[in-house]
Amino acid sequence: MSGRVAVIGGGYAGFAAAVTLAANGRDVTVFEAARTLGGRARRVEANGITIDNGQHILLGAYSQTLALLRRVHGEGAERELLERRRLRIEASDGFRMVTPPLAAPWNLLAGLLTGCAPSSSFGGSTATAFNAPST
Repeated sequence: MSGRVAVIGGGYAGFAAAVTLAANGRDVTVFEAARTLGGRARRVEANGITIDNGQHILLGAYSQTLALLRRVHGEGAERELLERRRLRIEASDGFRMVTPPLAAPWNLLAGLLTGCAPSSSFGGSTATAFNAPST
């Protein structure tokens, strides 16, 4: 298959299409109307603060996104490029939750079951809502 292809949109879907087409021997040009690439997942600035708006797309549950990262950056790319953090919630009504370092969905289940207590024990170690380290 040969020929040039225009991909409209520089978000994840557009770049996934462009990478797939290029891997199959097509010449690809990506067109984006916005000033910044990334679509809904682009980096935005609000009130002088830079915010990455795409973290919802990079959740570990999205196997196709992780496969695309590996295709572009090589095996193990998700471990090098993504920072995985434990979920930590502290609400104004006193609810506190931090997920333990367990595989999903067990981490969320354990966090919800013990969420109201400021500190909970998991297998001899303690997870404290206020100062639990990132993993």
